[in-house]
Amino acid sequence: MFTMRSTLALAALFASAACVSPEDHRRALGANDALKAEIASLSAAQRAISQENEKLRSEIARLGKQAADADWIREQQDKLDKLIKQYQGGSGSGIDGVDVIRTNEGVAFRVLGGVLFSSGSVEIREQGQSTLMQLIGTLKAEGKKLRVDGHTDDQKISQSKWGTNLRLSAERAIAVADFLIKNGLPADHVGVAGFGEYRPAAQGSNDDARQQNRRVEILMLDK
Repeated sequence: MFTMRSTLALAALFASAACVSPEDHRRALGANDALKAEIASLSAAQRAISQENEKLRSEIARLGKQAADADWIREQQDKLDKLIKQYQGGSGSGIDGVDVIRTNEGVAFRVLGGVLFSSGSVEIREQGQSTLMQLIGTLKAEGKKLRVDGHTDDQKISQSKWGTNLRLSAERAIAVADFLIKNGLPADHVGVAGFGEYRPAAQGSNDDARQQNRRVEILMLDK
């Protein structure tokens, strides 16, 4: 049982709790609302910072890729410069009838058809075999997949058994590919294509243009 003293103490406690004024109560509620608003503002700021950090990470990754691509481009250009210096005519170590060119697909050795084949033939001449043997070391060292592209001039075939320039260009590409494989290039790294007269290296129908267009290109594919 409560004693009289206990009853009086409990009553005093309730009386004390009930003594908070309406103004103090309003201030307490206002402070609570302000705290909630501050927490919400901090959360929004944190989300914005996270989004900005993600943007920065994406930008850093993009710039890193650009730098890597730039390094790769410089590396490929250096290789091309070295190949041109090594093989281009007039360099002292150049090969007659061979040019080094840069294409959209990679670096290619352009070999004049007159070096490789007699007119209308797909049999590689002795001179052509010697020329290809001088290229094989570099092709092996580069280790890239190759595509051998055959090309002809615009003169229609009248006496050859091949019938069309497209067929002749493909057969010549196959002959060169077979020679490369026979001399150590992996068969699964060598493909062929024939383009006939449809991708000329030089415009025109004079003898000089036709000589440039009769060619085989050994393309070292970038991909």
